[in-house]
Amino acid sequence: AGKSSVSREEDRLTYRWWVFLHIAGVFGFLLGHGASVSVAFRLRRERDPARINALLELSGSSLTLFFISLVVLIAAGVVTGFLGHWWGDGWIWTALAVLLAITVAMSVLARPYYKRVRLVAEALASGSEAVTNDQFISILRSPIPFVLAVIGFGGLLVILWLMMFKPF
Repeated sequence: AGKSSVSREEDRLTYRWWVFLHIAGVFGFLLGHGASVSVAFRLRRERDPARINALLELSGSSLTLFFISLVVLIAAGVVTGFLGHWWGDGWIWTALAVLLAITVAMSVLARPYYKRVRLVAEALASGSEAVTNDQFISILRSPIPFVLAVIGFGGLLVILWLMMFKPF
């Protein structure tokens, strides 16, 4: 004969708490990325190798919050998917695929770029002349930070759209 109204209300409340936790995970995820995004654009104007190394350390220090929040948002999203009976809908699978694509694209583009910036900045800070100042500036002016911002922001907008409008 169906669930009682009390049971349905408890289910709605449980669902809302999991959605809240999912969104809180998103906030932590964005907060953890805030430092990295700021550093990415600041590096383009910085020329002092020691300051660049300090900025890269700052960016790296936000990764713990980023990864913990990512786990929270994914775990809460999975639970919410079950509670909302969304796993039969295409939008949730598309959102997960977009999140995976963003993650892969960011890793493939960001990791080698920042590794190169760090390597050259450390070499220059130690007095190496293997790379000229013009070459270093060229590395710092790479379009990679803009590409990463477009992928990240655009991908998150797509996921938000999928969650809000559930088109499939």
